[in-house]
Amino acid sequence: MSRAKPAPLNVFVIDELREFRRLIGEGRLLSEADFRRKRMVAPNRLARLKASGSVFSVDVDGSAFYPTFFIDPTYNRRRLERICRMLWPAPPNERIFFLTQRSGALGAITPLQALAEDENYKRLLVLAHGWASEYSRTVVTIHDGKFSAKAKLPLVCTGVDEIDPRVNIFLRARNALHDGGNLSPERQYPPYPRLRAATVFITCETLPGTKTDREARLDVRVARGQAYSTALFESGIGQDMAPVIVSDDDDIVTVVRKVLDSNRR
Repeated sequence: MSRAKPAPLNVFVIDELREFRRLIGEGRLLSEADFRRKRMVAPNRLARLKASGSVFSVDVDGSAFYPTFFIDPTYNRRRLERICRMLWPAPPNERIFFLTQRSGALGAITPLQALAEDENYKRLLVLAHGWASEYSRTVVTIHDGKFSAKAKLPLVCTGVDEIDPRVNIFLRARNALHDGGNLSPERQYPPYPRLRAATVFITCETLPGTKTDREARLDVRVARGQAYSTALFESGIGQDMAPVIVSDDDDIVTVVRKVLDSNRR
């Protein structure tokens, strides 16, 4: 007997809490205890799955509830969990919507249905990556001068990139400053200045919201053909970065790019 197709989850409603309660009543959202029992997973294993983004839950009345598609044998579990890890930057309710709504990019099938066939799954990987990246962006600002808590330094350049916040912070910052990217000012006319000292802030913005987290500050100093940099992370940990060879003709944006290139692995 063929399985009946579940109706799409309508999470974009005025009363989201009422919608989730309806799904609980229909058995399409499970309590953690029921989910662990049906998935046959221990609490510590479930915690690791959630931490990695492989599974997720929504909060209803202060308790975690899990979508039943995580225990449905219809769907390729390995592929589903990989997609869910990609969707991690988005809020859980948005992830449910993405997975259960038909997509024109997938030929009017849902991402869950796309898991079954190789070509559809390849298209889904591309779609999921682009969709999830819209929920988080890394912002890099470069300022003229040595950092001072009492002084507002002149802004030289701002770079922005939509990228998964779990990616290495220096790689994200470098992507935000890449040539031809989303830079302001976008043209080097007049050229960016050649500076002996600069302060760089790396910030992660989570959408929608927007929630802003200052992740790190780089103190950059140029002397005798080399750039010396120290990173101070939000946790309070400092890191001296390896000196980088620079040219007398390098403007400060080029210098910062070289510093990030040497530390993004």
